[in-house]
Amino acid sequence: MPRFDLPSKQADGNANWVEVADPDDMTAETLFAIHRAVRLSSDADGGTSYSPREMEDDSVNAFLSKVITAWSFPSPIPSQMNMAAADVVIGRTMRAKDWSALRKQVRPLMNELEGAEQEDPKPPPAS
Repeated sequence: MPRFDLPSKQADGNANWVEVADPDDMTAETLFAIHRAVRLSSDADGGTSYSPREMEDDSVNAFLSKVITAWSFPSPIPSQMNMAAADVVIGRTMRAKDWSALRKQVRPLMNELEGAEQEDPKPPPAS
């Protein structure tokens, strides 16, 4: 299971950390949670308001809510917090620098699950 070290330190001086599920064991449900996290809606006049950064944050937090299996913080992981939203649990537990570092570290994993690093298949040659 991947484990990511964070900038903040525990009382014993060791880095705080977050452990996530093995990417090979993640189900499509994880992707569905990421996709469901961001919704745009229009008002009656057709106007749409959204924050691109907030959309990115929501996607990352949805992912983390499904894949965090353990962490060094003295709070239960998001999936163990009953109905509390992952962004609330994470936001109240981690310092901003920790969350930013974690987001940067898990983004490649999210891209891998989405298939973003794979090249599009080449079309067959015309005959």
